[in-house]
Amino acid sequence: MYERDLARGGAWKQTVLQGADAWNSRINDIATAADGSAFFVGDQGSDGQGVLVGRYVAGAWQLTPSTGLPAGTVEASLLSVSSASGRDAWAVGHGYTQDTFTHVPVVQHWDGQKWRSVQIPGSANWGLNQVKEVAPNDVWVVGMDYDTGQSVAVHWDGHRWTRTPTPAFPDSAVLFDVAARTATDVWAVGWSRDTDKQRPAGLALHWDGTSWTQVPLPAGTFSLQAVTLRPHGGLAVVGGNDDAAVGMTWTPAAGWRSLDLPDNDPQHPLGVSSVASSGTHLTVGGWHYLSSDDGDSFTNGAILTR
Repeated sequence: MYERDLARGGAWKQTVLQGADAWNSRINDIATAADGSAFFVGDQGSDGQGVLVGRYVAGAWQLTPSTGLPAGTVEASLLSVSSASGRDAWAVGHGYTQDTFTHVPVVQHWDGQKWRSVQIPGSANWGLNQVKEVAPNDVWVVGMDYDTGQSVAVHWDGHRWTRTPTPAFPDSAVLFDVAARTATDVWAVGWSRDTDKQRPAGLALHWDGTSWTQVPLPAGTFSLQAVTLRPHGGLAVVGGNDDAAVGMTWTPAAGWRSLDLPDNDPQHPLGVSSVASSGTHLTVGGWHYLSSDDGDSFTNGAILTR
């Protein structure tokens, strides 16, 4: 983990995470709240603790034991975390059953004291990719329903989980990220396919408080991986494939416009997977890689700011 303080010069510095230094430790997501609290989630191999959970307390990161995994779950990984405060957070991911090695969705809730396992009705064969907590009674989780091959979006209203119907496609669809401005302004992104083995097409959905609507994207847009909200009702999305990274902004007045990410260098192609907004500034996270007949190999991380 690295951090930068713009008030102190803006230089990046590494943050030491005691207990998270196993060779195969990985942080998958981080969330902050208005009260100054923060959480991160990730995973370690079977020789470690399984899932990796951290909480920011009194100016330092502390590993938090995760006691919320479903019984018999192995090789668990938490992919996303979101929090309204230091007393209320949600994390989602997946694992496998120890005996049959079948897929197990993992949903955890932090109540200010400990993590506990939560079962979303109907989620036995779902892949859960992202969670967004707007408030304790307004939580979204998105992913894929492996039984149908279609995308899934579920909502927690403080009392119950409700699956909200998303547009269905002839072959399959998946949602990777979700961002919510209000209860009637929620966005989710991913990809869809109309035929088996078709090149996935970018997918953007909007929730107006009643239903999900597909928002048309520029022709040829590939899979979208992440979305962030921008001022005045706008948003930014990133994704792409081996041909080129995709980055776009959207506003109600202008529609979709390119983020003008750096041109792809054939020697060190750029991949992007995350985007964050702070006022008028955007930060895109990704990596450079080498492509060969044997596949792609990672070379270095990349952080782009605008």
